[in-house]
Amino acid sequence: MVERVCPECQHGNPLENRFCGACGAALAHDAIVPQRTDAIVIAGQPIPVAQLRQVGKAIAVGLAAVAVEAGAAWLRRRTEQATTTALAAPSTNPSPSPTLPHLANTVTIVSQRVTEIWDEGNLTRQIVEKHVWRKEG
Repeated sequence: MVERVCPECQHGNPLENRFCGACGAALAHDAIVPQRTDAIVIAGQPIPVAQLRQVGKAIAVGLAAVAVEAGAAWLRRRTEQATTTALAAPSTNPSPSPTLPHLANTVTIVSQRVTEIWDEGNLTRQIVEKHVWRKEG
């Protein structure tokens, strides 16, 4: 907001006033001064608060991305360790061979995918897809 400052008492007045509301002095037409804006001064340079908010949001998004990448790398390393230890550890108890000959070469793969749809913090829909593949032979 723009206001007119009294040259006598430095009181701020609306633009339509011709006389100061505090001391009654006549207001000059060229005494228009913009009202102070919120800014933070860093190293002698005023930085608007809106710009600082944008920087803060960018930093927060960047940190979230780094956290996601670190979590994904940790999970990847953990799954690789689990598969290498499972393959490297010899089985002490050999599994008995199936008694039925047609089950000897059967491979079954089960896959499940869960999709959750959230709207404003509430779970609105959950889709569960299950797939079963069986290879006999």
